[in-house]
Amino acid sequence: MLVTEIFKTIHGESSYAGLPCTLVRLTGCNLRCHFCDATHAFANGKEMTINQVVDSITKLNIKNVLITGGE
Repeated sequence: MLVTEIFKTIHGESSYAGLPCTLVRLTGCNLRCHFCDATHAFANGKEMTINQVVDSITKLNIKNVLITGGE
């Protein structure tokens, strides 16, 4: 899968708002929403296997994971 970035952040929406989470932002969303704050994820990205993504998430040591983008 194409991944733009994986990083620690604070969840901004839902019942998890305010809690730490690991955000996995996939590449290639074609929706082009006017409110998008991640236009840098429209193209490029790094090809990663599921195991590589899981390893990256595990290293950040936060169990709450949000996967977004790449529609």
